[in-house]
Amino acid sequence: MTLSNTAIATPDDRPAALVTGKGARTRERIREAALDLFSRLGFERVTMGEIARVAEVSQPTLHYHFADKDDLWRAAMHLLRQSVEDEERLIDAALDAAPVVQLKIAMRHFLRLAWRCPALGRIVSLEGMAGGERLEWLVANIIGRRNRRLVALAQAAIDAGQLKPFPPEQIVILLQTGAVGATNLAPLMRANFGYDPDTEAARRRYEDLIIETLTAGLEIRGAKEEDR
Repeated sequence: MTLSNTAIATPDDRPAALVTGKGARTRERIREAALDLFSRLGFERVTMGEIARVAEVSQPTLHYHFADKDDLWRAAMHLLRQSVEDEERLIDAALDAAPVVQLKIAMRHFLRLAWRCPALGRIVSLEGMAGGERLEWLVANIIGRRNRRLVALAQAAIDAGQLKPFPPEQIVILLQTGAVGATNLAPLMRANFGYDPDTEAARRRYEDLIIETLTAGLEIRGAKEEDR
């Protein structure tokens, strides 16, 4: 099955009346199991049999709800959409701030989203490296608008003389890569250093580390205080 890179209605966009009851709960359990597996192992390594086992359903039940792995992948990715939309609403609350301030606020929300929904950063990392139809679908349906908005904020901060004139696309990717680093590599940090980054105190320190360290090197010193 070929994935379309345009926004499309999926079975998960159907009216609630059509997806209520036991079948809806089973479907949701399958989607959640699939999202976890896809985010940790990648699309190619995940089998429908493994998803059925983790979701505790039979393979006939799995195929009753989802035609194939592509169909299930799209349905699982839609679980990420609400988190991204919630993040955008939080960014909207700072529209009256200077662009560089809006960018910092956006990155703090992104950091917090990375902890609340680690599958998002993992999926974007995996598909962002692989490229292809699944990435195009993610851009069209889940992450594209948010990322273009962040690029526009970075460009506005550059135009206002608040950030150094690096390509805004590189700025956004740098900040996002730093944001998901601790969540994506938490197992490495535990195994290698005996350090758990997934505590409330560690998360707060990591937020400050990323925002203060990365943006300090990008900001133009001497900018007017009211513009920062």
